[in-house]
Amino acid sequence: MTTMGFSFLTHVKKSCARSRFSLLVHFSRSGILRSDSSKSYEDTRHYRAMFREPPDQIRASRFQCRVLTDMILIFYIVFSQLAVGGLALLLLIPKDLVGRGFYRLMALIYLLVMVFARCANLALSGNPVSFGNFFLAWQGYESIFVLAFCALLLLYTLSLWLKQALISRFLLIAGTICGIIWIVYSAQSYGELIDIPAGRLLLSAQFLVSAVLLGTVNSGMWFGHWYLVTPNLPVIHLKRFNQIFVVSLALSILFFITNVYLRWGAADVSPLNFFHQVAFWLRILIGFGGSVLLYIIIWDCLRDKSIQRDVVGATRAATGFLYIAMLTVFIGEFCGRLLLLEVRFIL
Repeated sequence: MTTMGFSFLTHVKKSCARSRFSLLVHFSRSGILRSDSSKSYEDTRHYRAMFREPPDQIRASRFQCRVLTDMILIFYIVFSQLAVGGLALLLLIPKDLVGRGFYRLMALIYLLVMVFARCANLALSGNPVSFGNFFLAWQGYESIFVLAFCALLLLYTLSLWLKQALISRFLLIAGTICGIIWIVYSAQSYGELIDIPAGRLLLSAQFLVSAVLLGTVNSGMWFGHWYLVTPNLPVIHLKRFNQIFVVSLALSILFFITNVYLRWGAADVSPLNFFHQVAFWLRILIGFGGSVLLYIIIWDCLRDKSIQRDVVGATRAATGFLYIAMLTVFIGEFCGRLLLLEVRFIL
């Protein structure tokens, strides 16, 4: 995946080089760079020096291109993990507990998420985003995994409308397995960026935990809405989503502490600049602190006393706080992937 990002930057640099060449032709035709020009030697030397060292506008443009590439790559990583984790967690819901409408809704949501992720994948590989390229363009094994997961997710969505329960279950399991392999493989692409012991293994585990964390808050939030459609649903299933939420959050915090410790003891580590410090503290205060606080509130809403008092109000409140938790988790994961690309540590 890093190869895709580099190819995208190479394309941008070539565009900048073409613009620079056109300016050179313009100056030559206007007589600025000809020896018989009426301009002074100092002016000619000034323009030639301008091309030897790019002006501030070109440097600013290159910085903006790099930032844009990082944002697309972060978007791609987070949305890919969301689709895989959300689809996998549908296996926790008994197939006869809710109607087909819930599975259709979730399949459509994660299919839309994968459409966005695939468009980002095309942009990173330097391919135009079009209908034909969506299905036919590929570069490396990363694109093969993306297309395979998209195909399985699309077939799973269609099978829900065809009312083929056995086929739907098989496609759900196959899509989950394909997604897990894809997440682990994608983590290996960043192993060379991380100079810590067992960096590839730690990053693979972190990506899987992040996928579960993102999928838990999203699928759990939508499952909580289903208590308004079917009030007789057992609350134990919503509690299970909250339990997986806190376990995956605790593992994510553990990875964070471990890698901060390894970074502290590493040699030749550049200090965090102001922008990185902002992302670092957002990761801690909102991504971790806010999510832990929301877990406690959701746990309080789903206590036996709260359920006995008002089961509809308890599930409704828990669903609302799961929605806020989804926002805090997203902010934390976006900041964590930004620090991975910029600081080259698993944060």
